[in-house]
Amino acid sequence: MQTPFPASYPMYTGGNMLAEKLNTMSAGRIVATNNPSGAIVDGLKEMRAVVDKVLDASMTASHYHTSEVGLVGDLFNLYPAGPNPMEFAVWYYEGGGVALWQEMYDQKKLAIHPTLAMCTSAEQFGWFATPVTSMDNFKGMKFRTAGIWGDMLTAAGAAVVTMPGGEIYESMQRGVIDAFEFSTPGVDFAAGFHELGAYAHGPGVHAPMSAFEFLIHQDTWNKMPADLKAILTHACEANFITSLAMVDYGDTLGMQQLTDYGTQFVSLPESVQIGIVKIANEKYDQIAAGDPFFAKVLKSQREFLTAYRAMKSFAQPDPNLMEEYK
Repeated sequence: MQTPFPASYPMYTGGNMLAEKLNTMSAGRIVATNNPSGAIVDGLKEMRAVVDKVLDASMTASHYHTSEVGLVGDLFNLYPAGPNPMEFAVWYYEGGGVALWQEMYDQKKLAIHPTLAMCTSAEQFGWFATPVTSMDNFKGMKFRTAGIWGDMLTAAGAAVVTMPGGEIYESMQRGVIDAFEFSTPGVDFAAGFHELGAYAHGPGVHAPMSAFEFLIHQDTWNKMPADLKAILTHACEANFITSLAMVDYGDTLGMQQLTDYGTQFVSLPESVQIGIVKIANEKYDQIAAGDPFFAKVLKSQREFLTAYRAMKSFAQPDPNLMEEYK
């Protein structure tokens, strides 16, 4: 196995957790060894390496290979104004997501068998030299990000800058960029971003969750006996929840560490969140108009989320209310 993440990242730890589950649950009939980005193939080339049988497996993310699967890859990972981890899991396991994920690879004739294997909660919205109070603040802002979110910020007037994560700290320190987004509170604290004197913003409306897929070659899957197929599938299911708990707990500690340091937190005004949601959905509708499969997945998710959220808004107590009056 190889992940596209350095060994210091929680997502790499999640890959280790999955490898351990596969080894233990199969009593050694599956021998999985996880490796960090670049150990065997160049980082972000893992999916292609599995197709070409250079790698046996990878735990990666579909938005890393949209050049091969299309922009629909974003809908199976993180995207602005998208589902949260539990919403995504219910859609994946019960709402048709499993079949659509497989179809994403099949329609491109990529011999891949994907399984949802890990998830993280919302990222921080970003770190800004000055607080964001309106959509107008994005105009001319040198913002480090990438992908479809970068396109949306460009539409909002930002000057989007793309750079590796390792260059962010110095670039913000030197004023090369005015703002950036990176990851969740725990990861951002570990990266030392709190030392920059920037304002931490939330909520992460641009990335309400991140989903990660376990990929093996379709030939490998087809040759596996039924019990090992079941072990692999259930190991991924177990890893989804245990890795989510691992990252969420780390983020809880990270948030407290940021607070103890004296980080200044800014809650995005509702008008800004609504503005981002509007830009996002206009972009998705535009993509869907020219991409039938993107439109199919988007329709499935939207219809599910409308029904699911209506149920939850009625049945699920508001935790903020309970916390305020405990």
